[in-house]
Amino acid sequence: MKLSVLTLCSLFLLTAPIVVNALELGTKAIQALNLQDQRAEDDKQPPTKPRATQNRTISKEVATQLAQQRYPGRILKVHSEQRTYKIRVMQTDGRVVNVVVDGQSGQVKREK
Repeated sequence: MKLSVLTLCSLFLLTAPIVVNALELGTKAIQALNLQDQRAEDDKQPPTKPRATQNRTISKEVATQLAQQRYPGRILKVHSEQRTYKIRVMQTDGRVVNVVVDGQSGQVKREK
């Protein structure tokens, strides 16, 4: 059976995308399996908390949201300490307010 060069080129052009897609799917499947293996390894290890966050039950993101609810404006800086978050907010009128959010209770206070 003889195939012309034109037929071979056409066949290649038709099947090349299928081969490329199969290779991409294979790569994604391998990455997913590696991720599952990593998660299984992570599940075996006891969870550890960094020392600085052991005294806080709310995250930095939640503390930021709480500060913005009480003092609307643009967040300039967030600093986390042992039990608190210190957040600097620039309000819409241009004033800068320093806010302290308790890391356990979520209580928001303005720093004087």
